[in-house]
Amino acid sequence: MLRRISQNVLVIGILPLFTLGCGGNSTATPTAQTTSSGNSSSDSLPVITPGSSGGGLPVASIAAPGPKDDDEDEESLDATPDTPEPEKGTPEWAVREILTIRLMPYPVIEPAASGDAAAQEKLQQKLEEQKKLRTERNQQIITLATGALAATAKDPAQERLFTVAAHHLLESHLQLALQGDADSTAALYDIATVFYERRPESDAAAEAQMTVASLAHSNALRSATAEPKWLVELSRQSQLYATRFPKETAKSLPLLLAAATSCELNQQPEEALACYRLIEQKFPNTPEAQQIANILRRIDLPGKSLELAGPALDGNFITMDEYRGKAVLVVFWSTASKPFRDQLPQLTELAKKYEKYCTVVGVNLDLEESAIDRFLEETGVAWPQIFHSERAKRGWSHPLATHYGINTIPTIWLVDPQGVVVSTNIEAATLEPVLRETLLKHMRAAKAQESNNN
Repeated sequence: MLRRISQNVLVIGILPLFTLGCGGNSTATPTAQTTSSGNSSSDSLPVITPGSSGGGLPVASIAAPGPKDDDEDEESLDATPDTPEPEKGTPEWAVREILTIRLMPYPVIEPAASGDAAAQEKLQQKLEEQKKLRTERNQQIITLATGALAATAKDPAQERLFTVAAHHLLESHLQLALQGDADSTAALYDIATVFYERRPESDAAAEAQMTVASLAHSNALRSATAEPKWLVELSRQSQLYATRFPKETAKSLPLLLAAATSCELNQQPEEALACYRLIEQKFPNTPEAQQIANILRRIDLPGKSLELAGPALDGNFITMDEYRGKAVLVVFWSTASKPFRDQLPQLTELAKKYEKYCTVVGVNLDLEESAIDRFLEETGVAWPQIFHSERAKRGWSHPLATHYGINTIPTIWLVDPQGVVVSTNIEAATLEPVLRETLLKHMRAAKAQESNNN
């Protein structure tokens, strides 16, 4: 079952520290704008949605996963109190020094009182000093790890030490890259290439490739709208990881899903399709691959006539045919979705402004009918709602949601007056110009047809 998460987030599944816990299963009520991304694993990365920003994420929360935790590394190198100190300059000594550096505390910085300019300036100075200290420590770790790698690279008996050193090298370069260091960014790409070329089956090679993907993910999370190149890079790195390391299904599958969903939500359809299709190709027997077929059906809808029908909340039956001649906004929503509530005023205003030419049809993904009734009464929303009386067909198990691979709510579709889908990925804020153009195009066509008939 694919995991759904809020539209406020970018979906991916790899790093444990990214776990959001806001997904659901087929019986859970959809909350926020949800995206179908992730797998049965508990590890997940956020999905990148339009306007989302992860600026200010602590560096520690985006560090690449290593072969073991630092505490485990320390335990393996200090098994008993009688273990002799490693000789200076050896790989064991380098790793011990790295662990010592990582365990060093940083100065505690107290927040400054708001409105106190002098205190704020002093706080900023302390933050800069701490950033400089972090940089210096990471550079020390890079030097130590590089030496350890050189000493262990050709000795199969020291593979474990090589992997640990590689982990620390990658983590420190990643932290520096996330602070804007171009040299560390370039170094991560170079390391991933070298490790794959020389040790393609190693844990270090897989981690290096994942670290590059994590960098792309973090940068996309921070600035997907301003710099869409990072979404493209996330897609590319996700595909590289899945292709180069086919045994890493538990990581590559959620990574591809997150990249695909993020690209789809941010108007990068070609990148999304590439990831979705690679999932079908690489993981054909997974539940995720089965769901991808439904997602591709939805993505392929624009330009085609929409077949959409279902029981109404009031007991009637809704079909698209009854709205022929008017544009239709199909809105997949739930009462618990904050992004839907945020967009509702704009949707309501547009529906009223264009009520002569356009209607709205809701597809509700709640579990409880009483929740819908309360919401409609509170908001005054009077759109017809497709909602099943059978509980097994509610929530994410709504037949229309599963058939079309709906993975976020709200999802808004625009259908022209001839019943042809114009868009399946649009927001209330950007809807009106597209709606106006759709209506004008229809009116021009109707006028031309009338002239021809006369």
